[in-house]
Amino acid sequence: MQQVVLVWALGIGLLTGGLAWSGPVVAENVYPDPSSPVAECNDASCETIYEAVFFDPYAPVTALDMVNNLPGFSLNNGDSGSRGFGGTAGNILINGERVSAKSESPSDLLSKIPAADVERVVVIRGQVGGTDLRGQSVIADVIRKDSGATGTWALTAASPHPDPQILPSGTISYSDQTGALSYTLGASASRSQFILDADERVLNGQGQAREIRDEVFKQTDDGFDLTVNATYDFQATRFGFNAQYDFENESGGERSLRQPQAADAFLLSQGIDNEQRALELGFDAERAFSEHVNAKLIALYRRDDQLRNGNLVRGAPDQVGEITTETTNNQLETENILRLELDYSGFEGQLIEAAIEGARNSLDSNFELRRRRASTTSNANQGLMPVDVPGARTMVRENRLDFSIANSFSIGQLALDLELAGEASEIKQTGGFSEKRSFFFWKPSLTLSYAPQDNRLIRGRLLRRVSQLNFSDFVSAADLGDDELALGNPSLRPETTITLDLTFEQRFNSIGLLSITGFYDWIDDVEDVLPLLVDPLIDPQGGLEVPGNIGSGFRYGMRGQFTIPMERVGITGGRLDFNGRWQYSGVDDPLSKRQRELSNERDWTAQINFRQDLPNAKFGWGINAGIFNDYANFGLDEIDRFSRSWNFGAFIETRAIKDLRIRLGVNDLFRDTTDRDRSVFDGPRNSAPLDFREIRDRERNRQFFVQVRGVF
Repeated sequence: MQQVVLVWALGIGLLTGGLAWSGPVVAENVYPDPSSPVAECNDASCETIYEAVFFDPYAPVTALDMVNNLPGFSLNNGDSGSRGFGGTAGNILINGERVSAKSESPSDLLSKIPAADVERVVVIRGQVGGTDLRGQSVIADVIRKDSGATGTWALTAASPHPDPQILPSGTISYSDQTGALSYTLGASASRSQFILDADERVLNGQGQAREIRDEVFKQTDDGFDLTVNATYDFQATRFGFNAQYDFENESGGERSLRQPQAADAFLLSQGIDNEQRALELGFDAERAFSEHVNAKLIALYRRDDQLRNGNLVRGAPDQVGEITTETTNNQLETENILRLELDYSGFEGQLIEAAIEGARNSLDSNFELRRRRASTTSNANQGLMPVDVPGARTMVRENRLDFSIANSFSIGQLALDLELAGEASEIKQTGGFSEKRSFFFWKPSLTLSYAPQDNRLIRGRLLRRVSQLNFSDFVSAADLGDDELALGNPSLRPETTITLDLTFEQRFNSIGLLSITGFYDWIDDVEDVLPLLVDPLIDPQGGLEVPGNIGSGFRYGMRGQFTIPMERVGITGGRLDFNGRWQYSGVDDPLSKRQRELSNERDWTAQINFRQDLPNAKFGWGINAGIFNDYANFGLDEIDRFSRSWNFGAFIETRAIKDLRIRLGVNDLFRDTTDRDRSVFDGPRNSAPLDFREIRDRERNRQFFVQVRGVF
């Protein structure tokens, strides 16, 4: 908490100092008057217009570079894993439209648009009725020019130090127009590696050393993707099409050299071999039927096929071990969506929007577990034997209907955005678990916006959100790292949250912005874990739990961001960006019956980015640092506490060659990562004594990289 206070104090001090001090300013004018953004507020929202010249100091290559340098704007890539289309968007529009794609993130889309093709970027804050991104409080609309054939490319070589190998990756895109047809083609391929070095101590219940472990986790990811996005104008109708194919392979695992105090050392290895193929096809048609009526139809199909293989191998340190546990998890997930959106502006000063969406989702999961067991008649091993796991073969089907109607209007200087939405779903599960359930939820929202000046906005919101049930929580799987099973729970209910928040935003100078939001969440059906006792042959360690609802909870706090120009403190072309959050949360623990924090949620986070761009020198550099508080997860027989962590990165960049950027950089320079303190009890943690503790100190590899990007 002290660090958060210090960061906020530093930021506010710099902010007030930058506004008040008229110290020396270097003569070079990095932000000329024509590049200053134009802010204006109307009855519905506040818009800040950033012409393309505003971004010249950053020498952008793609539209993504431009959006990443918007003052006080945090790009949201949305949640492609959520079911349905309406609630999965990020906060990016292109020419006022949302691309009918889920798997391809806004960042991916923007990286394929050359900066030279962008006319301006419009940031809309407050009431965003009348856009394809209802529900977002801040969005960025990238307005493209009508231009000819263009393209972007990027090549990157990274080295996961201390491993000396070189990991290549590359992307290329091509955009063109042929009459009424506009299209963009994209392709990328990459190889990345994730390395963690860990020293782990295992203590018994009395705090005495039981075992020492030296662990190395290494995972290599190979993948490629192909994308197509196109629009075609035919008379009064605009048609859109998108397609994406992804392939990814993950391989590697962890080698753990273990030295028990009272036994010989041994090597325990965890193997990983995962493969994923995903296909998405999207289509939309938009037409204005009259001056006041506009309609848009969206159809989307997704298919995600995953095969995951894992094993545990045990043996002497200098010998080939034998497999003790082996798992196979084959999952096929599909989604079909049809959505209709209608806008009506026939009433003066009002905009009425309605939408209805039907979706069918399915998950076929086949999980297999094999363990090596000792014979009941001798000490001879029988080899790997299949284990009957509840819910191992499961099929989940969901039919879903979402609908909403909203009205945007103004009363004096107060803008209102009212929405009444609802969702109905039926989930049927067969296989190891047989269950059929129906849900219906209302999701109303009210947004009030007040803009006393063009550079100031006050916004309040009251809304109800309903989380989506994760189909993976319905099926069984395994955690080989802790040698535990994770069983599904067909009785899980969606978590619902009522949120009240209040935001104050202030723009100043050419790029300065301050935004502070206070919020309070009332949460029902908090999703966590519940205890489950099963056959010890299935779970030798004991203490299985399943995803479950543990009652009501709360969350309140504040989040804020600001961007500060640094000219007034003598740093030409410099800017400082801050983004932070602090919260306090609580829920009654199902075992101890006492209030505790919500699982897997940090109390605070802070991210600071500083950069300096010198156009005359065709040079730029920057540093970024993030710090994240600790958090805990609570199981039936264990408590996992994960420590505070931080990261640090830096880059230098030359723009000496026109339309080319060469960047040298490093990520995770000091190799800091989240450490773990796992306390495991001999039974339920509220009553049983402590059995052992695992204290893990980890370091991750730093990544050095060189990247070359350009346009053609």
